Amino acid sequence: MSISDYVDALGEATGHGWGFLGAYGLTWLVCAALWLRSSPRVAAYATLFQGMVAFPLALGFTALTPGPERPSLPGMDSLAILLSSGQLLALPLVIYLVARGRYTLVPFAMVIVLVVHFAPYSWLYGTPLYLVMGAVVSLGAVVATASSHRSDADGSAVGAGRVCLTAGVVLLVSAATAWSL
Repeated sequence: MSISDYVDALGEATGHGWGFLGAYGLTWLVCAALWLRSSPRVAAYATLFQGMVAFPLALGFTALTPGPERPSLPGMDSLAILLSSGQLLALPLVIYLVARGRYTLVPFAMVIVLVVHFAPYSWLYGTPLYLVMGAVVSLGAVVATASSHRSDADGSAVGAGRVCLTAGVVLLVSAATAWSL
């Protein structure tokens, strides 16, 4: 099996990653609600740790995806793990923001992690969807932040919630798009 064949088969077997997009979209929406309904501290911690809920949910969604078995090609599983673990390198920065009480910056930092993390999946799943999704999330986060009324130097909880809402909605739309490919 060639790499090109593997990419095609992986996209077909996983619905082009719809399960991950959908699960993370849901957890980002929960974070958006927390930014509106709880303290910035609680919402920041939820935003930081939302992946701990989204990841197993994504694996479950992917397991329920109809289609052929996930393909196997030597080296590709290692590459997929490397792509997945790259986001962990940015978490110390986000942890620092939480530890220093810069709560409203956490969603913006996590969106940067999300965009950079998902970009290589355009290649892995053989679709430009992930690049388009990343661009829309990135621009949406800027607009959401800029459109909020700033109450302090770091922005506001409203802006942070809008960033989470933007990410969640774009991820869910992307999940539906991936499913339909």
